[in-house]
Amino acid sequence: MMRYLSLALFTLGSLALEHLPPIHYTISRRGGSFPAPDIANLTYLLEQLRVVEQRYNSTTRDFIGNKVVRKPKRPHGTQALSTLLGDVGRDGNWLASLHIGDPIQEVDMDLDMLTADWWIFSTSSGKGSFYLDFNSKTYGKTSLSFRCPELTEPAKQWVRTLLPSGAYLGLAASTALSQTKTVSLMMQMIEKNVINTPVWSLVLINGKDGIFSIGGTSAPSVRRAKMETDDELARAGNYEVKRDEVVASRSAADIEMEADLSANEWKWSKVQGAEGWWQILMRGIWVDGNKVLENQPIVLDINTPFILAPPVAARAFYSSVSWSRQLPPPYDQFHAYPCFNPPKIHFEFAGWNVEVLKGKRDKGAFSAGGRFSLGRMASGSGYCLGIVVESRMGKGMSLGTEAGNMGFETSMEGGNGLEDVWIVGEPFFRDVQVAFDWKEKKVGIQRV
Repeated sequence: MMRYLSLALFTLGSLALEHLPPIHYTISRRGGSFPAPDIANLTYLLEQLRVVEQRYNSTTRDFIGNKVVRKPKRPHGTQALSTLLGDVGRDGNWLASLHIGDPIQEVDMDLDMLTADWWIFSTSSGKGSFYLDFNSKTYGKTSLSFRCPELTEPAKQWVRTLLPSGAYLGLAASTALSQTKTVSLMMQMIEKNVINTPVWSLVLINGKDGIFSIGGTSAPSVRRAKMETDDELARAGNYEVKRDEVVASRSAADIEMEADLSANEWKWSKVQGAEGWWQILMRGIWVDGNKVLENQPIVLDINTPFILAPPVAARAFYSSVSWSRQLPPPYDQFHAYPCFNPPKIHFEFAGWNVEVLKGKRDKGAFSAGGRFSLGRMASGSGYCLGIVVESRMGKGMSLGTEAGNMGFETSMEGGNGLEDVWIVGEPFFRDVQVAFDWKEKKVGIQRV
């Protein structure tokens, strides 16, 4: 069941329980599932790939003290502040609904793992969901239990006034990417004893629906419901077969204990690389039972509809896929493979292999190559486009001699440092539940 977060209703007197349950939201993808037609639209796919790359190229690396961090990129050749990261209302964003203020106003809240701010974007476009600060009794009052997100209203002559209104919730691992003064939502919830576990998690049910949890994960609740359902089905089945026998069932305590044991199945990896995003190390990539790559840095991002790989890694990956081939320019970031012979792929994390990109497309979205496919090359073709595509990111200005003075090698060259990094996007979140520990800076993965 969906739970709305109502900022006006939480009070300073919230009871501090030993273990507070997480808050679960249902989330949905703007525009519905990523298109998976029978025939791939290469022009559209290339446009979407450029959108993804632009999001990442809006940041750079810098130093704060002795740490390398990710920061918003300042417009070249100007002294102006960098533009606000994130696009409210963009098709492809995953969103939840937020209740704000008194009287309550419902605002669509876009989730973004690449930004760190919590803010509201209010325009005169007439599109999107609106928060009217002048209609709220609590906006701007320090007595409010929660400090409202920053309200951004573009100047009337600015082109962004044509964009939809809405809210944005940055979920990045570091405040180095912050561009506003608003305290993060999770920090405020912990301060007010709404939650006491600095963890949030994501799991996707299909290509357009999922669950976003703050203060824990949905795994125990899902497992508890599944075990209760299995027990009911077992009792019903046994009743039909053996009416004269008593069917034993687990007690509520047994079900609770078994559900909680799922916590031991999480595989945790420490966040690494420049501080900012949820970047971890993927220990290995397996294709049809063979380990083809190892120790690959990856950034997790639910708003990326592909699996992006560095060029060298992508070509090594597809060289292990029988009869695959790279497309000619301008579509050479894509590779094709025989539709009816998709590879069996496993990603390895912390000594644990999980099969990914398996199975068929969602109901109503047909593709001969299943979830690994972006569609056929052409009508009647036996070749499909693979969802693992080559990135063209990571090129840019050097950080200069300061990097060398601090002991960094040539890996510090190249702007945002993404030339050797995978972007593991939305398709991966269909196969696992992912938990993000904001305090300990680690990522947990569990099979769905």
